[in-house]
Amino acid sequence: MTTSRLRIPFHEKLAFGLGNFMPTAVTATGGMAMYFYTDVAGLSAAFIGALLLLVRVVDAFWDIWVGRRVDATRSRHGQARPYLLWFAPVLAVAMVASFSVPPLQGAARTVYYVLAYITLWCAYSLIMIPFQAMLPMVAPDPDERLRVAGVGSFVQFIFVVGCAAGFPMLKDALSGGVPAQGFQRAATLFAAVGLAMTWLCFAFVRERVPPINGPRMDLKTDMRALVSSRAWRAGVLAQCALAALIGLPLASGVYYFAVVIGQPQLVGPFMGLGGIGLVLGVVLSDQLTRRICKKRVYVGSMIGSALVLSCMLAGGPDRLPLVFTLTFLANICLGVSAPISYSINGDIADDIERREGQRVVGTLVATINFSNKVGAGLCSAIVGLVLSATAYQAGAAQQPAVALQGVIALMSVIPALMALGVAAVMGWGYPLGRTQLQQLNTDLSQRRAAAATA
Repeated sequence: MTTSRLRIPFHEKLAFGLGNFMPTAVTATGGMAMYFYTDVAGLSAAFIGALLLLVRVVDAFWDIWVGRRVDATRSRHGQARPYLLWFAPVLAVAMVASFSVPPLQGAARTVYYVLAYITLWCAYSLIMIPFQAMLPMVAPDPDERLRVAGVGSFVQFIFVVGCAAGFPMLKDALSGGVPAQGFQRAATLFAAVGLAMTWLCFAFVRERVPPINGPRMDLKTDMRALVSSRAWRAGVLAQCALAALIGLPLASGVYYFAVVIGQPQLVGPFMGLGGIGLVLGVVLSDQLTRRICKKRVYVGSMIGSALVLSCMLAGGPDRLPLVFTLTFLANICLGVSAPISYSINGDIADDIERREGQRVVGTLVATINFSNKVGAGLCSAIVGLVLSATAYQAGAAQQPAVALQGVIALMSVIPALMALGVAAVMGWGYPLGRTQLQQLNTDLSQRRAAAATA
């Protein structure tokens, strides 16, 4: 029996999903970071904006370096798993440090937060990139890889909802009347739980695909292998657009319920219902992809998202049931695509390995992650551009009619067009359907078996 025929036991799939907690905790608490630094730590908003930009510049180079280190790693624990063991404590300490107020003043405190925040996101990459690169090493078979990704996405969405809602409540409950103390204690609790779950993932997950022996290629050669891959080019474009698509309703939802619906207190239920829809979409994705080619399911889910989102134009203050129903359905469609978009990284890595004879999964994941960050930045830019172009007046109870139309477009037409763009890229640009993946899996299984025998 070749390694590609192995089926991953459920407890290992669940353990893999637990590895999502620490990266999710870092990103989910990021929404509270701005408030902490300005209102608790006493830093200026302009400084925080510059710090966030600095972190993104560092990320552009750091992520590629981390990905290449994963590809070059050889150890008794595998290529990716050692990073979960070694750097989870670093990320835990950095998370606590980033939400702590040191007994320093002036420039010393500023330097402290610059170092703490950069360390936090560098350590995040040292966990997130190996964790994502580990999936094709754990599950050589594309179908089984999708099942592992499905369980992982299901657990991840639960963590997203729990972390996003739990951190604000914990920091209030543990503050004892001192906000700084509440932030530090909540971050400490999240870091401790994240460390335990990351180590559980390390302990129970096994890498089954051995590294390819031989000299490592230089960065230029690795990047040439990626750029020459049609699957990689389609994947990068789709992931960038998908990150912006997912972020738009979240970023513009506050404005929508505040100025269009006139009930800002509904933002919480809106987010919660969306999270439930994502989880149900993941469950539905597993059932669909067992019967239909996952590429077709992905494209279909994007077209479905576009149709549902475009119907948001019919929403309004007097049609709240319709607004929430459409939100729920749109997130189901996005949830269907989540495990597929996660698993195709491994498919692309396998395709490059067959063509080039070299595994570049770490570097590939780093580039995909960077495209996600670009998409998130694009999302913020689109929201800011639309609000500015439509003369949105911050804090005003009454907005110009064109500003209201701009906010509605951010919740409907704009994300719908992005969903259609993702569908087009994956439908016409992504070459790995079910037949191609089956042949790819057969070829690599024979090649790996021959290499193991040799």
